[in-house]
Amino acid sequence: MVLRKPNAIVRSCMFAVIFLAALFLSFELLPSAKADEEVCLKIALPEMADHVRSAERYRAAMAEAGLCVQPVWLPNKRTAVSLKRGEIDGVFASGETIRQSAGVPLVSGAVVVGRPKSLLITADDTVKSLNDLKNKEIGVWLGDDHGKQELVGLADIVTVPGGAGMMLRMLRLGRLDGLLIDDFSLNQTEGVPEGYRTIELETLTTYSWLRKEYEALLPQFNRGTDIFRAAIDMTGPETKS
Repeated sequence: MVLRKPNAIVRSCMFAVIFLAALFLSFELLPSAKADEEVCLKIALPEMADHVRSAERYRAAMAEAGLCVQPVWLPNKRTAVSLKRGEIDGVFASGETIRQSAGVPLVSGAVVVGRPKSLLITADDTVKSLNDLKNKEIGVWLGDDHGKQELVGLADIVTVPGGAGMMLRMLRLGRLDGLLIDDFSLNQTEGVPEGYRTIELETLTTYSWLRKEYEALLPQFNRGTDIFRAAIDMTGPETKS
């Protein structure tokens, strides 16, 4: 029987230890690296007239900031539901009400996305404020929780699917006495119908939002939002005070 030399045995043992350590580290590191590579956030964007071009600009802005995103066009109502179900990872623009309606932990970006004005459109000259809407049928975009809250106890609320265009069509057809809309959404349409007027109610503040588990990505997310705002000629960057 041939006896192995002690040095050969030591070398064999060291090789085995190194091999096992390398194998262990590969299993530890590979999943996290792979996960980082595969993170591509699904972000809900509001309906826009040039949604294809806007999506490309948004994707490019986030890529410049080092973040992969997949823009998703969703009606207001489906945004909160999709967040709750985990179908999307964030929202481009929303107010604070998204926290309650989504029902999942969210974090807001530091960049102010916009300050849309809340408008009441009506042809009734007797209406000067929301307090004058008793027994009036006022349209609210389906999913606009803030608008519904504004009208509770003041008017007969009619929730309308199909966006701003559908609300304005119902207004022209006489199916509504008025409607609540923000100026950004109004600008995506043909505008205020002839014979109607707008009453400015308040200025809202909107931010971008991510699910809590992506909080570490907020620096890139904020940077991408700034770049996108500049690309679509919004005002200069604003941050939370």
